[in-house]
Amino acid sequence: MRNFSKKIIAGLLGGALLFTGVQTFAAPDTAPDKDAPRHMMKVRDDGKLAKHLSEKYGVDAAQVESALKDGVHIEDVKTAAVLAKLSGKSFSEVLTMKVDWPQVAEKLGISREEVKKFLEQERDEALAKRTGLDVNTLQSLIKDGYDPRDIDIAAKIAKASGKNVKTVLEKRKINNTWEDVAKSFGVDIKKIMPPPPHHRDR
Repeated sequence: MRNFSKKIIAGLLGGALLFTGVQTFAAPDTAPDKDAPRHMMKVRDDGKLAKHLSEKYGVDAAQVESALKDGVHIEDVKTAAVLAKLSGKSFSEVLTMKVDWPQVAEKLGISREEVKKFLEQERDEALAKRTGLDVNTLQSLIKDGYDPRDIDIAAKIAKASGKNVKTVLEKRKINNTWEDVAKSFGVDIKKIMPPPPHHRDR
C-alpha cells in the first residue's frame, strides 16, 4: 500500500472528487466560499458542521466539534472523518495519528483504490440528488466521458426544457457555451444557474 497516492488525498482534501457544488464537508450555509474575498466569507458554525459530518460519516459529533474549536483545519477534520468511516476507528483516534495522511491511511490498511471508490460513490450520490438523475444513469454518463459539472448543468437545462439530459449534453460542442445550449432549448441560464454566494446581495 505504499503507492497510496498523495494526489488522492489531495483530491479528498480539496473535494475535487466529491462534486457537490460546494465542498461535501460543508454543512449548508456554514462553510466559507474559498473564492470569496476574506471579508465576505460566512462565519462557520462548528456545531452545525460537526452534526453534518456526524450524520454523513457516522463519527462522534462532540469529537468533531471539539477538534474544530481547537483550531484543527477543516480539511484535516474532513479527512479524519472519511478515514474513520473506512477503517472503523473513532474520529479522535484517527485524528491523533496524523503526521502525513497517506501514512495514516497505510497504517489503517486503507488502499488508494478504496478511497478513490468511496469518493467517487459519494460524488455520484450527491450529484444524483442534485440533478434528479438515478445513480446508474449518472454513472453511465460519466463512463461515456461526460464531466460531472457538465452533467449538472445539462440536467438543469433538461429539467427546465423538458428534454432528455443526454440530448442536452450532445448539444454542447467545443465552439459553443452552456449559455448557447440553454438558449437553443428556450432556457434562460441565469434563472437556472444562480450566481456564486459572494456575488449575491450586492
